[in-house]
Amino acid sequence: MQLKLLWELQELDLAINDIKRKIENAPQLSGVEEAKEYKAEKEREYGELEEKLNNDRKKLKKLELQEQKITGDRQELNDSMYGGKVKNIKELEQMQRRMDSLAEEKKKVEEEILVLMESIEEQEDNLERVERELSEGRQTLVEKENRLEEELNSLNRELSRLQDEREQQSAKIDQQYLDKYQVLAEKCQGKALAKVENDICSGCRVFISSAQRGHLYNPSAMVYCENCGRLLVRLDNH
Repeated sequence: MQLKLLWELQELDLAINDIKRKIENAPQLSGVEEAKEYKAEKEREYGELEEKLNNDRKKLKKLELQEQKITGDRQELNDSMYGGKVKNIKELEQMQRRMDSLAEEKKKVEEEILVLMESIEEQEDNLERVERELSEGRQTLVEKENRLEEELNSLNRELSRLQDEREQQSAKIDQQYLDKYQVLAEKCQGKALAKVENDICSGCRVFISSAQRGHLYNPSAMVYCENCGRLLVRLDNH
């Protein structure tokens, strides 16, 4: 009777350990960590794109102001050259050279503005794309976290139930059996007992001796497998 109770205790312990492993591995298996990494990656990407876009917008503003200044300088030179204020030939020639220089500078600035505007437009499209991906990533993370929480709650409820059942089961077993079970469980990776099936130890699959088989019919005897050292038990339904 004690061995049967001990076997049932072992079954409970194996189930408890299985639940604990599921709880421990649930965060990784749920995909929450992967979703967190994806969200963090998209946040970094969004931040980098946003920073570059803001810098390029500032650069564009400076170029536009530079273009406006060049246009103003050319207009001022033009007024001076053709307004009759300057009549000295050499001075007019210098003004013309300055006008030509400003024209080249204006052309260069306009080209930079055009290239930068195209780049900004592309960056804005990329930023919108990453923003959508980030929003989707955040939603996915929330959904996975919710599912993980539900799974953990369910596992913890089952764990609590099994632990209560184990406590009740332990109370039915003599201390000497519990002590021996604990020692063997630590030695045999939680499987202190092995069923005898067709005269074979289910723990190591080795035939038990005829002498051992005879002792198994004594309900108070503690018979150990000569090969693996587990406590042998013969159940009525096997």
